[in-house]
Amino acid sequence: MRRFLVLFGFLLVLAAVLLLFSTRTGFQFGQVRVSTSADASYLEQRTVDFLEDLRFKDFEKAASYHSIEDRRTVRIPELIERIFQIKPEFLDILRYEVLAVELDRSRTRARVRTRTVVKLLNTSEIREPEILFYWHKDPRDGWVMKLESSLR
Repeated sequence: MRRFLVLFGFLLVLAAVLLLFSTRTGFQFGQVRVSTSADASYLEQRTVDFLEDLRFKDFEKAASYHSIEDRRTVRIPELIERIFQIKPEFLDILRYEVLAVELDRSRTRARVRTRTVVKLLNTSEIREPEILFYWHKDPRDGWVMKLESSLR
């Protein structure tokens, strides 16, 4: 009976540790990430990078998540204004988080659901939009964002 209790306690502690270090796409111990899906983990990180670029108004870098053909024509400030209904110069992104990463059966299309907390500068208005970002796997460029469809 005592062995059973010790084994049960060990399994309980192991489950708690795994839960503590779990993420949406696997486990993370400091800077080391063990992913259950390399694509999902990559897309989560790329989406966070994109939102960080928007936060710091690096529109040229934010456009780099597009395919090479689309980079010439994309206008990030206009797309931001369309989704947030705020001019980019009045937008203060306070924080963001990835809520879910979904891949289709072919593993060539994905969507990433995020929640963003934004503040309207010069006001006290806070908004928390949920945004879907759509990605597809281009044979030449790898994973690229379909920003036009994401920010509509």
